[in-house]
Order: sequence, then C-alpha cells, then structure tokens
Amino acid sequence: MFQSRRRKSRHAPQLAPSAPALLENVLASLEDAVILTDTDDRITLFNQAAEELTGLPEVQVVQRPCVEVFAATPAIGAMVERTRTVGQSQSCGEETLNVMHRRVPVRLSCSPIWGSTDRVQGAALVIQDLSYQKKLEDESRRNETLARLGGLVAGLAHEVKNPLGGIKGAAQLLARRFADQADVGEYTGVMIREIDRLSRLVEQLLTLGAPPTPDPLPLNVHKIIHEVLALMATELHAKHISARLQIDPSLPEVRGDEAQLTHVFLNLVKNALEAMPEHGTLTITTRMETDFHILRWARGSGKFLRVEIADTGPGFPDADLQRVFEPFFTTKPRGSGLGLSICERVVAGHGGGIRAENRRSGGAVVTVTLPLGS
Repeated sequence: MFQSRRRKSRHAPQLAPSAPALLENVLASLEDAVILTDTDDRITLFNQAAEELTGLPEVQVVQRPCVEVFAATPAIGAMVERTRTVGQSQSCGEETLNVMHRRVPVRLSCSPIWGSTDRVQGAALVIQDLSYQKKLEDESRRNETLARLGGLVAGLAHEVKNPLGGIKGAAQLLARRFADQADVGEYTGVMIREIDRLSRLVEQLLTLGAPPTPDPLPLNVHKIIHEVLALMATELHAKHISARLQIDPSLPEVRGDEAQLTHVFLNLVKNALEAMPEHGTLTITTRMETDFHILRWARGSGKFLRVEIADTGPGFPDADLQRVFEPFFTTKPRGSGLGLSICERVVAGHGGGIRAENRRSGGAVVTVTLPLGS
C-alpha cells in the first residue's frame, strides 16, 4: 500500500564545491538502488546498485522516461509522477519488480527534490531489494517445519525400517520356495519392489530429520557431473535424451562432501529426466558465479561456482516455483516431495544456495551455487 509523507522543508541545503563528487561516491556505495529524475520524470542518475538490480547500465537509461525504463513495473512510474505532482514523499511496503525476466520483491520509496525556486525539480526513488530477506524468511519457515517434524519423523522412520527388513526377507523366502510358480514370483516381485521404495523413503525421512554433517574437502565438481551422467546413462538412452555439457575444465575446485554432492546432482538430473518427454535435451553448465543478488545471498565471503542443470520439459507452474523446496510438496503422482528439500539442506550445509527457475526458451533450470575450495 502506498503512503504519502509531507515534506519538512522545501529548501535544499547549499552544497560545498566538493559536495557533488562526494554525493556521487556515496550514492555509488549504497546497497539500495537510487534513481534521480527531473521535472519530466526522465532519469538523471542511476547508481551502481540500480544497475546491478535491473541489469541495465546507466548509459542506457539516462535521459529516458522512468515510466519507459520500468514499463514492466507500472507502479514505479506512477509513484515518481505522483511524487513530482503532489510534492509529497511516497512509499510502498512491497512491490514486484519485473526486470530481465526475473521477478524481484522490492520496497519502494520516493521523495520530491525541491529547487531554490520552491518548486519540485524532480524525484529521488529508492528501491530496496527484499530477495535476501524473503529467502531468509522462507528458510526460517522451512526450518521451523523441519524442526517440528524432525523428532517425529526420525522416530517413525526407525520404527518402520526394521519391520520392512523382515517383510522383505519373508518375500524373498517365498520367492525361492515357490520359484516354480510364475504367479507367486510375480507377486513377491511386486512386494520386494514396493518394500525397496518404502525403504528409500525411510532413508530420505531420516536424512530430512537429521541431515549428515558434511566432510568438506576440495573436489572437482566436473568429476562428479561425469560420474552422475555415467550412472544415468541407461535412463538417458531409454528416453533418447541427449546430454550437453557446457563446462570449463579450468574452473577451480569447490569445497564439499563428494558423497553428498553426488547425491544432490544425481537427484537433480533424475528430476530433469522425469520432467522431459522423449528426445529432450539435458544441459549442464558450469561457470563462476557473478550474479550480484546471489553473491549477496551467499553465506560468508569469497568466490562461488555455479552449476546449472536445465531441461526441455514443460517447466514449473508459476504457482509452484515458490514451493518446490518445501518438504512433502510434489507435483509427481508418486513423488514424496523430499528430494529437492534434501538437496536444499545439503547445499545450505555446504554454505551454498540452490534455486529453481523457468527458462525463457522453455523448460526449467535448477542452479546450485557452491563456495570454492580455497
């Protein structure tokens, strides 16, 4: 909801000769996007944070109408015009900024710029990126849910695990005793397969309730990717899925637990494979992480490597994109809704991040960001 605030004074203070340069340096160092406009609502200043938030360089937006630059987010142009017209500060608790095919939650505030003639000379727009705050809120909600379920899930999983072993053993004995009866073999085969499926689910529940502590060591992420593709070769061939690698072998090693990261990438490749019809394409890309927003999200400091796993399936429904990492949320008929939740917990335990998006060209892409090994 927009709010208006009356000005305290119409007269701007007189600046010292060196003040413009100092002001420019201050604006450049701010983490929030700051955009100044003139009496025609044309942009006159676009600080570095604004460039990073929108993906637009200052030279491409200066002297362009604000409403044109932010055409995909009409609320911004309307706020700037209203601020200039009424001479009062405006604010908006939360708005969605649509830039570069991304939807970014932001907080908007806009104040009039008064000239020495007691007239509004333009507006100062501040856009605060709420992505990191939203990410922390989502993580907090999921962690609270997992904390409540953790003890119950672990206890239940242990209670279920032992009987499953006994049932499987009995089914195997029946299969051997009546090996000459085809129908018995068929039924026991179904039993054993379903018991194995339940056992895998129990293991996932145990991992979700109490994820193992990683043993991070420097490792080559490309080696893990090749091993995962080798494990999935039969499934890829059966669906006529082609795997395309866009990797740079010269990239530095990441720091992680090889077994846990293998599980993560194996799960992501399986998900991508299941999402695609026959004759699809699986694309795996590795490169250094340069996205300003992602680096702000990352825990600690340093450099990060990103791994993108993209498919040519239908993509995620827009309503599901914000929920794909929630425990027990799934769109698969027989899915448990635990795979991506476990992946997120494992990657977070490595000090990295994971996110899911739809590709502009179609299909989905899941990106894993991991800290470098040194």
